[in-house]
Amino acid sequence: MSVEPGRRVAVVGAGVVGLACAAHLQIRGYAVTLIDPRDPGTHCSFGNAGCLSRASCVPLGLPGTWKKVPGWLLDPKGPLVIRPSYALSVAPWLWRFRQNTTLERVNAIADALHSLLDGTVVKWRPLPDRAGVPELIRQEGYAFAYRSEAAFLGDALGRELRRARGVRIDVLAGGEIREFDPALAPEISHLVVLPEQGHVPNPLRLSQALAQRLRAGGATFVAREVTGFELAGGRVQRVATDQGPVETDAVVIAAGAHSNALSSQLGSEVPLETERGYHVMLASPSIQPRIPTASGEGKHFATPMEEGLRIAGAVEFAGLAAPPNHDRADVLLEGAKRLFPGLAHGSVERWMGHRPSLPDSKPVIGRSPNAHNAYFAFGHGHVGLTGAPATAEIVGALIAGETPAIDPRPFAAERFSETGR
Repeated sequence: MSVEPGRRVAVVGAGVVGLACAAHLQIRGYAVTLIDPRDPGTHCSFGNAGCLSRASCVPLGLPGTWKKVPGWLLDPKGPLVIRPSYALSVAPWLWRFRQNTTLERVNAIADALHSLLDGTVVKWRPLPDRAGVPELIRQEGYAFAYRSEAAFLGDALGRELRRARGVRIDVLAGGEIREFDPALAPEISHLVVLPEQGHVPNPLRLSQALAQRLRAGGATFVAREVTGFELAGGRVQRVATDQGPVETDAVVIAAGAHSNALSSQLGSEVPLETERGYHVMLASPSIQPRIPTASGEGKHFATPMEEGLRIAGAVEFAGLAAPPNHDRADVLLEGAKRLFPGLAHGSVERWMGHRPSLPDSKPVIGRSPNAHNAYFAFGHGHVGLTGAPATAEIVGALIAGETPAIDPRPFAAERFSETGR
Protein backbone atom coordinates (compact mmCIF):
# COMPACT_ATOMS: atom_id res chain seq x y z
CA MET A 1 0.00 0.00 0.00
CA SER A 2 1.44 3.37 -0.99
CA VAL A 3 1.77 5.98 1.73
CA GLU A 4 1.50 9.70 1.13
CA PRO A 5 4.89 11.38 1.70
CA GLY A 6 5.29 12.75 5.22
CA ARG A 7 2.50 10.59 6.66
CA ARG A 8 4.50 7.78 8.27
CA VAL A 9 4.62 7.79 12.08
CA ALA A 10 6.47 5.28 14.25
CA VAL A 11 5.09 4.87 17.77
CA VAL A 12 7.61 3.32 20.16
CA GLY A 13 5.64 1.43 22.80
CA ALA A 14 2.39 -0.50 22.48
CA GLY A 15 0.99 0.14 25.94
CA VAL A 16 -2.29 1.94 26.35
CA VAL A 17 -0.75 5.39 25.79
CA GLY A 18 1.04 4.29 22.61
CA LEU A 19 -2.08 2.53 21.35
CA ALA A 20 -4.22 5.60 21.97
CA CYS A 21 -1.70 7.81 20.17
CA ALA A 22 -1.62 5.38 17.25
CA ALA A 23 -5.42 5.26 17.08
CA HIS A 24 -5.74 9.05 16.97
CA LEU A 25 -3.05 9.27 14.31
CA GLN A 26 -4.70 6.58 12.22
CA ILE A 27 -8.02 8.43 12.42
CA ARG A 28 -6.16 11.49 11.12
CA GLY A 29 -4.94 9.50 8.14
CA TYR A 30 -1.38 8.69 9.16
CA ALA A 31 0.29 5.36 8.39
CA VAL A 32 1.28 4.05 11.80
CA THR A 33 3.94 1.54 12.80
CA LEU A 34 4.03 0.44 16.45
CA ILE A 35 7.34 -0.91 17.70
CA ASP A 36 7.45 -2.98 20.88
CA PRO A 37 9.16 -6.30 21.64
CA ARG A 38 6.13 -7.48 23.61
CA ASP A 39 2.48 -7.93 22.73
CA PRO A 40 0.27 -4.83 22.97
CA GLY A 41 -0.94 -3.90 26.43
CA THR A 42 1.02 -6.57 28.30
CA HIS A 43 3.29 -4.27 30.35
CA CYS A 44 2.07 -1.79 32.96
CA SER A 45 -1.14 -1.32 30.95
CA PHE A 46 -2.14 -4.90 31.78
CA GLY A 47 -2.01 -4.79 35.55
CA ASN A 48 -3.39 -1.44 36.66
CA ALA A 49 -6.47 -0.91 38.83
CA GLY A 50 -8.54 0.04 35.79
CA CYS A 51 -9.66 3.45 37.04
CA LEU A 52 -10.56 6.35 34.74
CA SER A 53 -10.14 9.13 37.22
CA ARG A 54 -10.34 12.83 36.50
CA ALA A 55 -10.10 13.04 40.31
CA SER A 56 -6.44 12.00 40.02
CA CYS A 57 -5.54 15.63 39.44
CA VAL A 58 -4.08 15.57 42.96
CA PRO A 59 -0.30 14.92 42.80
CA LEU A 60 1.27 12.18 44.88
CA GLY A 61 3.34 14.65 46.86
CA LEU A 62 1.36 16.97 49.14
CA PRO A 63 2.52 19.28 51.95
CA GLY A 64 3.39 16.99 54.83
CA THR A 65 3.78 13.85 52.71
CA TRP A 66 7.53 13.92 53.26
CA LYS A 67 7.06 13.63 57.02
CA LYS A 68 5.14 10.36 56.58
CA VAL A 69 7.87 8.67 54.55
CA PRO A 70 10.04 7.44 57.49
CA GLY A 71 7.04 5.76 59.09
CA TRP A 72 6.06 4.12 55.82
CA LEU A 73 9.59 2.84 55.30
CA LEU A 74 9.68 1.31 58.77
CA ASP A 75 6.39 -0.51 58.15
CA PRO A 76 6.94 -3.64 55.99
CA LYS A 77 3.23 -3.57 55.19
CA GLY A 78 3.10 0.17 54.48
CA PRO A 79 2.23 1.75 51.11
CA LEU A 80 5.87 2.63 50.27
CA VAL A 81 8.98 0.45 50.19
CA ILE A 82 12.50 1.32 49.05
CA ARG A 83 14.83 -1.64 48.66
CA PRO A 84 18.05 -0.85 50.57
CA SER A 85 20.18 -1.70 47.53
CA TYR A 86 18.34 0.97 45.52
CA ALA A 87 18.21 3.75 48.12
CA LEU A 88 21.15 5.76 46.77
CA SER A 89 19.92 5.44 43.19
CA VAL A 90 16.47 6.82 43.98
CA ALA A 91 17.65 9.58 46.35
CA PRO A 92 17.91 12.33 43.68
CA TRP A 93 14.39 11.53 42.46
CA LEU A 94 13.05 11.70 46.03
CA TRP A 95 14.73 15.07 46.54
CA ARG A 96 13.02 16.44 43.44
CA PHE A 97 9.76 14.89 44.64
CA ARG A 98 10.10 16.77 47.92
CA GLN A 99 10.65 20.07 46.09
CA ASN A 100 7.24 19.65 44.46
CA THR A 101 5.29 19.30 47.72
CA THR A 102 4.81 22.99 48.55
CA LEU A 103 1.22 24.21 48.38
CA GLU A 104 2.06 26.55 45.50
CA ARG A 105 3.60 23.73 43.47
CA VAL A 106 0.78 21.33 44.37
CA ASN A 107 -1.87 23.73 43.07
CA ALA A 108 0.05 24.34 39.84
CA ILE A 109 0.50 20.60 39.29
CA ALA A 110 -3.15 19.93 40.08
CA ASP A 111 -4.20 22.54 37.51
CA ALA A 112 -2.04 20.91 34.84
CA LEU A 113 -3.25 17.40 35.64
CA HIS A 114 -6.85 18.61 35.68
CA SER A 115 -6.41 19.99 32.16
CA LEU A 116 -5.18 16.57 31.01
CA LEU A 117 -7.58 14.29 32.90
CA ASP A 118 -10.83 16.25 32.86
CA GLY A 119 -13.50 14.50 30.81
CA THR A 120 -11.48 11.29 30.47
CA VAL A 121 -14.53 9.01 30.25
CA VAL A 122 -16.01 11.09 27.42
CA LYS A 123 -12.63 11.27 25.66
CA TRP A 124 -12.15 7.52 25.96
CA ARG A 125 -15.49 6.39 24.54
CA PRO A 126 -14.81 6.89 20.79
CA LEU A 127 -11.80 4.55 20.79
CA PRO A 128 -13.44 1.40 22.22
CA ASP A 129 -16.59 2.24 20.25
CA ARG A 130 -14.46 2.21 17.10
CA ALA A 131 -12.86 -1.06 18.25
CA GLY A 132 -16.22 -2.72 18.96
CA VAL A 133 -15.87 -2.92 22.76
CA PRO A 134 -17.95 -0.03 24.14
CA GLU A 135 -18.79 -2.10 27.23
CA LEU A 136 -15.23 -1.67 28.49
CA ILE A 137 -15.80 1.95 29.50
CA ARG A 138 -17.97 2.18 32.60
CA GLN A 139 -18.92 5.22 34.63
CA GLU A 140 -20.11 4.00 38.01
CA GLY A 141 -17.79 5.94 40.31
CA TYR A 142 -15.32 4.72 42.90
CA ALA A 143 -14.83 5.16 46.64
CA PHE A 144 -12.27 5.53 49.44
CA ALA A 145 -13.05 3.69 52.68
CA TYR A 146 -11.56 4.95 55.97
CA ARG A 147 -11.35 3.16 59.28
CA SER A 148 -10.09 6.07 61.34
CA GLU A 149 -11.06 9.70 61.72
CA ALA A 150 -7.37 10.60 61.56
CA ALA A 151 -6.91 9.02 58.13
CA PHE A 152 -10.08 10.66 56.84
CA LEU A 153 -8.98 14.09 58.06
CA GLY A 154 -5.48 13.47 56.74
CA ASP A 155 -6.87 13.38 53.19
CA ALA A 156 -8.82 16.63 53.57
CA LEU A 157 -6.46 18.62 51.35
CA GLY A 158 -6.84 16.10 48.55
CA ARG A 159 -10.62 16.44 48.71
CA GLU A 160 -10.32 20.23 48.76
CA LEU A 161 -8.06 20.20 45.68
CA ARG A 162 -10.48 17.95 43.82
CA ARG A 163 -13.59 19.93 44.73
CA ALA A 164 -11.90 23.16 43.67
CA ARG A 165 -11.53 21.61 40.21
CA GLY A 166 -15.12 20.49 39.90
CA VAL A 167 -14.91 16.90 41.13
CA ARG A 168 -18.06 15.77 42.89
CA ILE A 169 -17.41 14.11 46.25
CA ASP A 170 -20.03 12.57 48.54
CA VAL A 171 -19.11 11.61 52.12
CA LEU A 172 -21.09 8.80 53.75
CA ALA A 173 -21.04 7.74 57.39
CA GLY A 174 -22.71 5.23 59.69
CA GLY A 175 -25.72 3.46 58.24
CA GLU A 176 -25.27 5.20 54.90
CA ILE A 177 -22.11 3.15 54.37
CA ARG A 178 -23.83 -0.14 55.13
CA GLU A 179 -26.68 0.78 52.82
CA PHE A 180 -24.31 1.75 50.02
CA ASP A 181 -22.20 -1.44 50.19
CA PRO A 182 -23.04 -4.03 52.88
CA ALA A 183 -19.85 -5.98 52.11
CA LEU A 184 -17.62 -3.31 53.62
CA ALA A 185 -16.14 -3.90 57.08
CA PRO A 186 -18.31 -2.55 59.92
CA GLU A 187 -15.29 -0.60 61.22
CA ILE A 188 -15.39 1.73 58.20
CA SER A 189 -16.24 5.15 59.63
CA HIS A 190 -16.22 7.24 56.44
CA LEU A 191 -16.84 6.34 52.81
CA VAL A 192 -15.83 9.00 50.29
CA VAL A 193 -17.68 8.36 47.02
CA LEU A 194 -16.67 10.00 43.74
CA PRO A 195 -19.70 9.08 41.62
CA GLU A 196 -18.60 10.58 38.29
CA GLN A 197 -15.41 8.54 37.88
CA GLY A 198 -15.09 5.55 35.55
CA HIS A 199 -13.26 2.27 35.23
CA VAL A 200 -12.25 -0.39 32.71
CA PRO A 201 -13.20 -3.94 33.77
CA ASN A 202 -10.52 -5.55 31.58
CA PRO A 203 -7.55 -3.31 30.67
CA LEU A 204 -5.82 -6.03 28.65
CA ARG A 205 -8.90 -6.68 26.50
CA LEU A 206 -9.16 -2.94 25.87
CA SER A 207 -5.55 -2.81 24.63
CA GLN A 208 -6.04 -5.92 22.51
CA ALA A 209 -9.18 -4.48 20.92
CA LEU A 210 -7.42 -1.20 20.13
CA ALA A 211 -4.54 -3.13 18.57
CA GLN A 212 -6.88 -5.28 16.49
CA ARG A 213 -8.69 -2.19 15.20
CA LEU A 214 -5.37 -0.56 14.35
CA ARG A 215 -4.32 -3.63 12.36
CA ALA A 216 -7.66 -3.64 10.55
CA GLY A 217 -6.99 -0.02 9.59
CA GLY A 218 -3.59 -0.86 8.13
CA ALA A 219 -1.24 -0.26 11.07
CA THR A 220 1.92 -2.35 11.29
CA PHE A 221 3.14 -3.93 14.54
CA VAL A 222 6.87 -4.63 14.72
CA ALA A 223 8.13 -6.87 17.54
CA ARG A 224 11.57 -5.31 17.98
CA GLU A 225 13.65 -3.58 20.63
CA VAL A 226 14.35 0.06 19.82
CA THR A 227 18.02 0.89 20.32
CA GLY A 228 18.23 4.48 19.09
CA PHE A 229 17.60 6.89 16.25
CA GLU A 230 19.29 7.97 13.05
CA LEU A 231 19.10 11.76 12.69
CA ALA A 232 19.85 14.19 9.91
CA GLY A 233 19.22 17.91 9.90
CA GLY A 234 17.63 17.86 13.36
CA ARG A 235 15.07 15.24 12.36
CA VAL A 236 14.71 11.52 13.00
CA GLN A 237 15.08 9.68 9.69
CA ARG A 238 15.01 6.13 11.02
CA VAL A 239 14.26 4.33 14.25
CA ALA A 240 17.12 1.92 14.98
CA THR A 241 16.10 -1.50 16.31
CA ASP A 242 17.80 -4.78 17.15
CA GLN A 243 16.59 -6.12 13.79
CA GLY A 244 17.32 -3.20 11.52
CA PRO A 245 16.01 0.34 11.01
CA VAL A 246 12.43 1.51 10.53
CA GLU A 247 12.06 4.52 8.26
CA THR A 248 9.64 7.18 9.42
CA ASP A 249 8.55 10.78 9.00
CA ALA A 250 7.84 11.25 12.72
CA VAL A 251 8.32 9.27 15.91
CA VAL A 252 6.38 9.13 19.18
CA ILE A 253 8.19 7.83 22.27
CA ALA A 254 5.58 6.14 24.47
CA ALA A 255 7.74 3.40 25.96
CA GLY A 256 6.70 3.74 29.59
CA ALA A 257 9.46 3.14 32.12
CA HIS A 258 11.98 2.60 29.30
CA SER A 259 11.35 6.00 27.70
CA ASN A 260 14.17 8.00 29.28
CA ALA A 261 16.78 5.73 27.72
CA LEU A 262 15.34 6.79 24.35
CA SER A 263 14.51 10.45 24.98
CA SER A 264 18.02 11.01 26.35
CA GLN A 265 19.42 9.95 22.96
CA LEU A 266 17.50 12.92 21.55
CA GLY A 267 18.99 15.26 24.15
CA SER A 268 16.10 15.16 26.64
CA GLU A 269 17.17 13.36 29.79
CA VAL A 270 14.42 13.47 32.39
CA PRO A 271 14.25 12.13 35.98
CA LEU A 272 12.05 9.16 35.11
CA GLU A 273 11.84 6.52 37.83
CA THR A 274 10.21 3.11 37.82
CA GLU A 275 7.60 3.06 40.55
CA ARG A 276 6.82 -0.61 40.90
CA GLY A 277 3.22 -1.59 41.60
CA TYR A 278 1.63 -4.93 42.38
CA HIS A 279 -1.71 -6.64 42.05
CA VAL A 280 -3.42 -9.83 43.04
CA MET A 281 -6.23 -11.20 40.87
CA LEU A 282 -8.74 -13.29 42.79
CA ALA A 283 -10.75 -15.83 40.83
CA SER A 284 -14.37 -16.55 41.80
CA PRO A 285 -14.58 -13.96 44.61
CA SER A 286 -17.46 -14.38 47.03
CA ILE A 287 -17.76 -10.59 47.17
CA GLN A 288 -17.53 -7.93 44.48
CA PRO A 289 -17.53 -4.31 45.65
CA ARG A 290 -20.44 -2.27 44.39
CA ILE A 291 -17.90 0.04 42.74
CA PRO A 292 -14.08 0.09 42.74
CA THR A 293 -13.13 0.82 46.35
CA ALA A 294 -9.80 1.83 47.85
CA SER A 295 -8.52 1.66 51.39
CA GLY A 296 -8.08 5.20 52.65
CA GLU A 297 -5.19 4.04 54.81
CA GLY A 298 -3.46 1.55 52.51
CA LYS A 299 -4.29 3.28 49.20
CA HIS A 300 -4.89 -0.03 47.42
CA PHE A 301 -7.87 -0.47 45.09
CA ALA A 302 -10.29 -3.38 44.89
CA THR A 303 -11.73 -3.30 41.36
CA PRO A 304 -14.36 -5.69 39.98
CA MET A 305 -12.92 -7.17 36.78
CA GLU A 306 -14.26 -9.54 34.16
CA GLU A 307 -11.82 -12.21 35.37
CA GLY A 308 -12.49 -11.72 39.09
CA LEU A 309 -11.50 -9.18 41.73
CA ARG A 310 -8.26 -7.24 41.29
CA ILE A 311 -6.49 -5.70 44.28
CA ALA A 312 -3.90 -3.25 43.01
CA GLY A 313 -1.59 -0.70 44.53
CA ALA A 314 1.64 -0.31 46.53
CA VAL A 315 4.74 1.68 45.66
CA GLU A 316 8.16 0.07 45.58
CA PHE A 317 11.40 1.62 44.40
CA ALA A 318 13.81 -1.08 43.28
CA GLY A 319 14.62 -0.30 39.64
CA LEU A 320 13.83 -2.13 36.43
CA ALA A 321 16.06 -5.16 36.94
CA ALA A 322 15.21 -6.41 40.45
CA PRO A 323 12.90 -9.43 40.69
CA PRO A 324 9.39 -8.97 42.09
CA ASN A 325 8.82 -9.14 45.83
CA HIS A 326 5.47 -10.86 45.93
CA ASP A 327 5.23 -10.28 49.67
CA ARG A 328 4.07 -6.82 48.53
CA ALA A 329 1.24 -8.44 46.61
CA ASP A 330 0.28 -10.50 49.66
CA VAL A 331 0.04 -7.29 51.69
CA LEU A 332 -2.58 -6.11 49.21
CA LEU A 333 -4.56 -9.30 49.71
CA GLU A 334 -4.45 -8.91 53.49
CA GLY A 335 -5.69 -5.34 53.12
CA ALA A 336 -8.56 -6.41 50.89
CA LYS A 337 -9.72 -8.96 53.44
CA ARG A 338 -9.72 -6.27 56.12
CA LEU A 339 -11.77 -4.05 53.84
CA PHE A 340 -14.17 -6.87 52.92
CA PRO A 341 -14.06 -9.34 55.82
CA GLY A 342 -16.40 -11.84 54.13
CA LEU A 343 -14.14 -12.18 51.09
CA ALA A 344 -13.39 -15.72 49.95
CA HIS A 345 -11.94 -16.63 46.57
CA GLY A 346 -10.43 -19.24 44.30
CA SER A 347 -7.00 -19.09 42.74
CA VAL A 348 -4.69 -16.09 43.24
CA GLU A 349 -2.50 -14.58 40.51
CA ARG A 350 0.25 -12.15 41.53
CA TRP A 351 1.70 -9.51 39.23
CA MET A 352 4.24 -6.69 39.32
CA GLY A 353 4.68 -3.85 36.82
CA HIS A 354 6.67 -0.65 36.41
CA ARG A 355 4.87 2.67 36.56
CA PRO A 356 6.88 5.33 34.70
CA SER A 357 6.90 8.16 37.23
CA LEU A 358 8.28 11.68 37.40
CA PRO A 359 8.87 13.63 40.63
CA ASP A 360 6.21 16.26 39.88
CA SER A 361 3.49 13.65 39.13
CA LYS A 362 3.10 15.00 35.57
CA PRO A 363 3.89 13.10 32.37
CA VAL A 364 6.17 14.29 29.60
CA ILE A 365 4.07 15.21 26.56
CA GLY A 366 5.11 17.31 23.60
CA ARG A 367 7.64 17.86 20.85
CA SER A 368 11.30 17.12 21.40
CA PRO A 369 13.24 20.39 21.63
CA ASN A 370 16.13 18.84 19.71
CA ALA A 371 14.55 16.57 17.08
CA HIS A 372 11.72 18.44 15.41
CA ASN A 373 9.75 15.39 14.28
CA ALA A 374 10.03 13.49 17.58
CA TYR A 375 7.29 13.62 20.20
CA PHE A 376 7.10 12.46 23.81
CA ALA A 377 4.17 10.69 25.49
CA PHE A 378 5.43 8.98 28.64
CA GLY A 379 5.83 9.22 32.41
CA HIS A 380 2.16 9.05 33.37
CA GLY A 381 2.76 7.26 36.67
CA HIS A 382 -0.61 6.35 38.17
CA VAL A 383 -2.67 8.01 35.41
CA GLY A 384 -1.60 6.29 32.19
CA LEU A 385 -4.99 4.75 31.50
CA THR A 386 -6.81 7.92 32.53
CA GLY A 387 -4.55 10.28 30.61
CA ALA A 388 -4.11 8.22 27.43
CA PRO A 389 -6.84 9.79 25.25
CA ALA A 390 -5.93 13.40 26.05
CA THR A 391 -2.25 12.62 25.54
CA ALA A 392 -3.12 11.15 22.15
CA GLU A 393 -5.11 14.25 21.23
CA ILE A 394 -2.15 16.50 22.08
CA VAL A 395 0.34 14.39 20.15
CA GLY A 396 -1.96 14.07 17.14
CA ALA A 397 -2.51 17.82 16.99
CA LEU A 398 1.21 18.59 17.27
CA ILE A 399 2.15 16.15 14.52
CA ALA A 400 -0.56 17.65 12.30
CA GLY A 401 0.82 21.14 12.91
CA GLU A 402 -2.24 22.24 14.89
CA THR A 403 -2.54 23.97 18.25
CA PRO A 404 -3.71 21.36 20.78
CA ALA A 405 -6.88 22.05 22.74
CA ILE A 406 -4.88 21.23 25.89
CA ASP A 407 -1.81 23.38 26.54
CA PRO A 408 1.19 21.02 26.43
CA ARG A 409 3.64 23.46 28.00
CA PRO A 410 3.20 22.21 31.62
CA PHE A 411 4.22 18.75 30.38
CA ALA A 412 7.32 19.76 28.40
CA ALA A 413 10.51 17.77 28.91
CA GLU A 414 12.45 21.01 29.28
CA ARG A 415 10.78 21.80 32.62
CA PHE A 416 13.33 19.71 34.48
CA SER A 417 16.40 21.39 33.02
CA GLU A 418 14.85 24.84 33.41
CA THR A 419 13.72 24.54 37.05
CA GLY A 420 15.79 21.72 38.49
CA ARG A 421 12.61 20.27 40.02
